[in-house]
Amino acid sequence: MIKDFFVVTKFVLSFAVSLSTLFAYMMAKGDVGLDMVFATLSVLLVAMGVSTLNQVQEYKTDAKMERTKNRPIAAGRMSPQTGIIIAAVLIFFSLVSIYSLLGMTGVNIFMFAFIWYNAMYTPLKKKSALAVVPGAILGVIPPAIGWLVAGHSLMELEFMALALYFFVWQVPHFWLLVMLFHGDYNDAGYPTAMRLFGQASLQRLTFVWLILTIQTGVFLVWAFQVYSVSIGLCVLVGVWAFVSSLELLSEKFELKNARSVFWKINAAFLLIIIVISVDNYIKHHAF
Repeated sequence: MIKDFFVVTKFVLSFAVSLSTLFAYMMAKGDVGLDMVFATLSVLLVAMGVSTLNQVQEYKTDAKMERTKNRPIAAGRMSPQTGIIIAAVLIFFSLVSIYSLLGMTGVNIFMFAFIWYNAMYTPLKKKSALAVVPGAILGVIPPAIGWLVAGHSLMELEFMALALYFFVWQVPHFWLLVMLFHGDYNDAGYPTAMRLFGQASLQRLTFVWLILTIQTGVFLVWAFQVYSVSIGLCVLVGVWAFVSSLELLSEKFELKNARSVFWKINAAFLLIIIVISVDNYIKHHAF
């Protein structure tokens, strides 16, 4: 039952998402604090809540896909009603937590995330292969929470650069997953970018989006005015990301190779965030 709870809430993914709140806080404030921990916990709770509700919404299609057929609700080990209760409790406590930090501003942001993910993006996935583009807005919400809790404004240049980075990143991230699991998506009746563009075109489009992500990373490094040592690290990571993305243009590229590119690219882009976070922390504690 405990294992099913972690699966139905997508705990590992939700935890990874919530870490962007922590890093954004550090990037904004150059420090750590108890409010950073509560902000990260709030995002973790809402991510777990909306993920659970998503599995309630999609359990019939999940049951048709090899990758998801053993999820608790899809496999029949948990009823949809139980899933709704779990989702409601998690979302409720996330709203209480974020209200204590940001008041109604935080509540409104979380309600937007809930509506955008469960009422807009989830149904749209079944109708459009390009749902990932508006869905990418969701990737901006966790860092926005960390930024606001740190006492900063979302209108600052640094946050705009950070938001653009997270937004653009979501698209190639998802398309690489489509390459890996396009058979599952087809079995469940989802329109996919693979069917819309074809494999060769999707590889090229994903490459272009990865280059755009690297460019937003350059903008991010510039906006935060990082130290020279950190710039060097970011350049090395950027070159690694570029070389890794070139695999998509190879005539010998096979869809199974998308897994390697996926992990390399995500590791590279996460490293950029970590380097800038640490750099900003060092700046504020250098004197």
